[in-house]
Parts: sequence; C-alpha cells; structure tokens
Amino acid sequence: MKPTEEINALLVKYWKGETSLEEEDSLTKYFTGRDVADELKPYTALFQYRENLRCATLSDDFDRKLKKAIQQKKRENDYITIRIFVPALRIAASVAVALALSFGVYMMIGKSDKTYFAETYSDPNAAMEHAAFALDKLSEALQKGEEASIESIQELNKVDLDWEMLDSITESDINYQKSTDSLPLENNL
Repeated sequence: MKPTEEINALLVKYWKGETSLEEEDSLTKYFTGRDVADELKPYTALFQYRENLRCATLSDDFDRKLKKAIQQKKRENDYITIRIFVPALRIAASVAVALALSFGVYMMIGKSDKTYFAETYSDPNAAMEHAAFALDKLSEALQKGEEASIESIQELNKVDLDWEMLDSITESDINYQKSTDSLPLENNL
C-alpha cells in the first residue's frame, strides 16, 4: 500500500472518529512533515494546529492571573448583600426627599405673611441714584473682564502651540482615567 493510500484510509477513519491515538499521531507527523502529497495539502493546517495545541504551555504569570480572577470573584460575592438592599435604599432615599420637600413647603406656607420685598427709600431720586451707581460698577467690572479675556487670547495666539498634540494627550489621559476608575462596586450598582 502506498503512503498516500494509507493516509487516505486513516483520514477516513479519523473523520468517522474511529482512529486510535497512535494513528492520530501518525497523521499529525505526516501532515507536519515536508512530504505531503498535493491532494492532501488542504489538511495540513488542521494537523499543524493540532500539533501546536499539543505543544501549548501556560504562561509564567498564569498563576497570578488565576489568583486575581478568583479574588475578584470573591469580592463580587461580598457585595451580594449590598445589591440586595439597593432597591430598599432607593425607596428610602425617595421617601426622605419627599419628606424634606413636604417640610420645606410647609415651612414656606407658614411664613407667607412676611413681606419679602420692601421699599427702603422714601425718596425715589435717591433710589434711582443708588441703582445707577450699582449698574455703573457692574458695567465697569464686565468691561474689565472682557479686556482681560481679549488680552489672554492675544497672549495665547503669540505662543506657538500644537493644539492637536495637546488634544491627543488629553484624550489618552481621559481614556486611561476611565479604565482605572472602574470598581466592582460601581459596576454592580
């Protein structure tokens, strides 16, 4: 029997699931070798993959990763009691807010006889002068703020900055911050 015919016969048995471990090893040796017949080359990837799986080993930090995953699962189990009481806490918070609002409305209604605005000037001209003085000071403050903003913009225009680089730094910092801020408790609430 030719080697190709033997391999074909073994392949038929392999696809039916009737091969022994030794026969599968011989198929793997044949397909990982260099003398594979052209009509059988489509099967080489399968048996090379099988050989790679056999040679696979655990990484050096596998134990550390496994312990970390187990500890995280334990922490998730610790927060089960908190997750059970979350709906009750939400209801209690809603009741507390409703009571606080009710008390606030009650207190406001009880004090409705007080006047909130009263005239403090008997002379309308004096009131007008004081109002004009206050508006003038407000106008001066707004003008100074506008001038300071324009000066700041002019100073920034003088500086040669690469704004795209600054934006990319900010985006990477934000992405890093988002990835480090997630906690198991926050994810479960």
